[in-house]
Amino acid sequence: MRTLLTLLCLISVATAAEKQPVDELAKLDARALHNRGTQRLAEGDLAGAEEALRASLGRDVDPLRPPALHNLGHVRFGKGKSALGDRSSGDVTELSIARSYLEAADADISDMKDQIELLDKAKAEGREPDYVPATAALGGGINTFRTIKKLIPKEEAMVAKRNGVVTLWTRSVGDFRGAHELDAADGPALANAEAIEELLRALRRETRALEEAIEEQRKKLEELRAVIQELIKRIPDDKLPPNAEGEGDEDEENFLPPERRKPRAGGGEPKEPKPGEEQKMTEQEARGSLEGLKNEFGRKMPAGGAGDKNGKGGKPSDKKGKDY
Repeated sequence: MRTLLTLLCLISVATAAEKQPVDELAKLDARALHNRGTQRLAEGDLAGAEEALRASLGRDVDPLRPPALHNLGHVRFGKGKSALGDRSSGDVTELSIARSYLEAADADISDMKDQIELLDKAKAEGREPDYVPATAALGGGINTFRTIKKLIPKEEAMVAKRNGVVTLWTRSVGDFRGAHELDAADGPALANAEAIEELLRALRRETRALEEAIEEQRKKLEELRAVIQELIKRIPDDKLPPNAEGEGDEDEENFLPPERRKPRAGGGEPKEPKPGEEQKMTEQEARGSLEGLKNEFGRKMPAGGAGDKNGKGGKPSDKKGKDY
């Protein structure tokens, strides 16, 4: 019996050992790890190269530290370059687009302010205003507002990506400089560090400029919103551009005050409430329900009880109304 139990325990231990992941790198010495990392780098496997080279450095074998750091510098620079779309600099078109929309916003604000003055002047002189150019200016301003609002999250993602590259390249510079400090004969390591530092300075400048453009866009959105709302006050409902209330996208801002908003197309059916959500009637539904109650209680109840032959005694008709 004891022999059987011992055998079962040994089998369990062996099975558990098989299930545990085997760390291949743990079995390799510093040189084997360095060679593996160098090979992975040549193959373009940057993640595998970084893992092996870092493990090699962890073995603290001094002769191998300079070449391992040198190669690790290439790995981290390559990872940053890959994040930029295999480029060694940020895409300047990103900043150009951000600035172009700031210029477009300024032009739209100027046009809308001009139209506000013209409309006010016509009304003061008792003339019928010309709403056509005002409507066009308003539509353009709203489009610019919505475009910038959708662009900002994408630009913020670009900034985050660039900041990640800055971190990688900063570490790459440290790797190359470390390799040169340990081996003064490694001139290429020093040259690489200085070249990457120059790229870093340019990338930081572009990233700061993009961050400043984003901040300016946020301020410009507030300015656009204020002028759009002022111009809307001066244009009748039937003269407003279609995009004043959005184009069906719930995320689009509705610039009209609540009292001037129209029901959305196809909005006749009430929106299904979520479970546990309080249900609310619109003003029209409330009025209709109230009128229905007046009509119902204004009639006499039919004679007969619940057992009336015609089934009319005290039982409401099968006509279904809205559930609130």
